[in-house]
Amino acid sequence: MGVATRDCPYCKTKHVAFNSVADWKTQSGKSRALFRCGSCLEGVIWEYSTASGQHPMGSNGEVRQFHIVLGEQWPKPESGAAPQDTPASVASYFEQGTSSLEAGNFDSAGMMFRKTLESATRILDTNLSKIPLVKRIENLAAGGKITADLAQWAHEVRLGGNEAAHDEEPFSLEDCRDLCNFIENFLRYAFTLPSAVKRRSATPVENVDEN
Repeated sequence: MGVATRDCPYCKTKHVAFNSVADWKTQSGKSRALFRCGSCLEGVIWEYSTASGQHPMGSNGEVRQFHIVLGEQWPKPESGAAPQDTPASVASYFEQGTSSLEAGNFDSAGMMFRKTLESATRILDTNLSKIPLVKRIENLAAGGKITADLAQWAHEVRLGGNEAAHDEEPFSLEDCRDLCNFIENFLRYAFTLPSAVKRRSATPVENVDEN
């Protein structure tokens, strides 16, 4: 069977061997193959091309030795970029967090996601920048700057970031993914959606003849 060395999108293991378990042609004639991670055994599908006529299941060793080139994959690799319209300083912290997550440095990622929240909440209301994060979140919700649901998400990130910094137990992949999802949604609702509404409001609306 063919082998491909890649980073796993599931367990985040770097340069792990994937073993081919199936390959086929789609109805449109594209070549695809299913590989399983040698660490977590999860499956990844790659589209591939070949200049030698070989296919992954018919190869014995690294597929590149048989001139098999892997292309688009499913699930797709995470981009790690902050949501659109996130302020640059906040986006930088978020992307450091996602980079640490991808590298398997889960404690570092958890702390960076908390720092992302710290920076985001200060920007949402600069008058609250000097008070502790827990109070800042409560004040933002009370003042209508964020919704009650956003405040709950923010507390999840705050508590998770604290655990990453102070808990003796190592932060897990699942914990870190949860934090990443929480903060990504927070940024989207706090910055992306309001900016989209402003852009929409600034767009002239053509008069519509109601007759």
